[in-house]
Amino acid sequence: MGHGKDEVHDMLRGEVRSCVSRGMRSPRTRDAITPGGVRERLGVMAGAGYLGILVPATAGGEGGGWQEAAIIVEETAGAEPVLALMLSAHLACCYGITLWAAGEQQGRLLPPLAGGTTLGGVALTEPEAGTDYDAVRTRVERGGEDLAINGNKCFVTNTGPELESGILTIARGEAGLAAVYVPGDAPGFHLVHHYRFAGWDNLPNHAVLLQDCTVPVRNMLREGMGRDDLQPLLAGGRLLAVAVAAGMSAACLHEASSYAKERKQGGRSLVEHQALHFRLADMATCVTSMRTCLLQAAACMDEGRPCLREIDMLKLFSTSRLEEIASAALEMAGAYGYTTDSALSSLYRDAKGLQFYWGSRDLMRMEIAAGLGLDIL
Repeated sequence: MGHGKDEVHDMLRGEVRSCVSRGMRSPRTRDAITPGGVRERLGVMAGAGYLGILVPATAGGEGGGWQEAAIIVEETAGAEPVLALMLSAHLACCYGITLWAAGEQQGRLLPPLAGGTTLGGVALTEPEAGTDYDAVRTRVERGGEDLAINGNKCFVTNTGPELESGILTIARGEAGLAAVYVPGDAPGFHLVHHYRFAGWDNLPNHAVLLQDCTVPVRNMLREGMGRDDLQPLLAGGRLLAVAVAAGMSAACLHEASSYAKERKQGGRSLVEHQALHFRLADMATCVTSMRTCLLQAAACMDEGRPCLREIDMLKLFSTSRLEEIASAALEMAGAYGYTTDSALSSLYRDAKGLQFYWGSRDLMRMEIAAGLGLDIL
């Protein structure tokens, strides 16, 4: 008898948990994300096919869908949010290539990404444009057999001197926006600043200067694009941000529940207090809601239906609730929860940062309102 969809998803969840936790000293070890550790753990994930889940089988990938990708990212986030952010950036890069690259380009660029020898990232945000893609200032120009790219990109994940990376870069060409694949070792590709966030410890995220950066013309994936052409990529990236939020929320629930069962106060374990039952019930309700809506949105992506506005709503909801869940979980653990010995303190810090990932909450509100016919953009 064949497995139902839910059973298949449950099996995948178990496999990812086992894969991600392999070799970790403890959940969310603060120094777990190092260049050597990243290569080792991403190598394990690549061996399981997770890095190529969105890559067509004809290009060396698994040929999976968004529901599988969402589950993989969610379960990774439950063990290590930073690794989940890196994985989501990688998958977004792979998806952008499958969206815009021709068959020959896919066959050349995607196999190293699917196999994990190259780590992918996406360069969208700029210092003076932010996430206003109509105001992109990075330029790409043709010159014989090469492209010359000039501009600044910021907050580019999966970049670093010890990482073999390739960046899907959005620039302005002669006839609108262009998507270009830029290897991290391309001439003129410079890492100018390593961002150190309040959370997301050791995330390999940099500001990038493209100064007469030279890549072959064959790395031009698509030209003449407009804002609407970016919507599938934005939807995919934001969907994966929701997956991170769901995974982190589940981790907060698990940590808070475990602590409440172990900690005793007044001769009783904390979990016996009804007030804490209510908090845990609220957390569980949010986690289940996020997970259900996440898989529904992923199914829409798999069917090729436009769903950016719905995903924006889901990102706004899930990242807001995550912050509340992380705060409530930390409070349940008292002063211990605020120490670096507790996983809840890092989850709390990481939760705030996720609200800015692939667009802030206010940007989500503006885009949602625009879809309601309110002329505020």
